[in-house]
Amino acid sequence: MNKRDAKKFEKMLLSELNRLSEGIRKIEESALHESVRETTGDLYSYAETGTDNFERETALNIATGESQRLREVADALRRIENGTFGICEGCEAPIPRKRLEVFPAARYCIACKSRLEKEGSL
Repeated sequence: MNKRDAKKFEKMLLSELNRLSEGIRKIEESALHESVRETTGDLYSYAETGTDNFERETALNIATGESQRLREVADALRRIENGTFGICEGCEAPIPRKRLEVFPAARYCIACKSRLEKEGSL
């Protein structure tokens, strides 16, 4: 991969990193705000409390998924730094550019990723 392409993917990944970080921050603030609201002494019915808890749990599940994605993006940025970005970790062949354009944090080519999903290992 040439330096120009690496810079392009780095820019894409940094943008995604910022988007994910902001989303996680908003979810955490919302969950904290809801927790504070519950401790202020307002009387909620059981149904409202259950709904609030469900919404908070859903938000935290989303945040967990976003945190995993954030780790994947950060790992891809490290691969750019050390010169291994765009190389499949399974077969060490170049990952097709089109795959990286769709999913810049990809660690595997399509064949290795399919094998990993089907068999659980490479």
